[in-house]
Amino acid sequence: MFRHIVMLSFNAPLSGRDHEEIVRLCQAIKDELPGILELRFVANASDRAHAYTHAFVANFDDAAAHDHYQQAPAHAPLKQKIMALSRQLIVLDYEG
Repeated sequence: MFRHIVMLSFNAPLSGRDHEEIVRLCQAIKDELPGILELRFVANASDRAHAYTHAFVANFDDAAAHDHYQQAPAHAPLKQKIMALSRQLIVLDYEG
């Protein structure tokens, strides 16, 4: 299994509408692309994460499925939405 975690810091507090749209985009990607076991957008419950209020948590069959996801046209709308809203992000990828 290949794991992909993206911690996000937004320019402004995330609206409920934007949160719902991001969740919908995640589900559309998961439905369309093979090899995605889980793709969730979650709020950070920790008070130790500074400005990183949300994260993507994804599990893939393997690194090849992750690489396909990164390049897939289905991923583009989510990337565009996040780039428009986020100030900074941190990525952690690992086999496990």
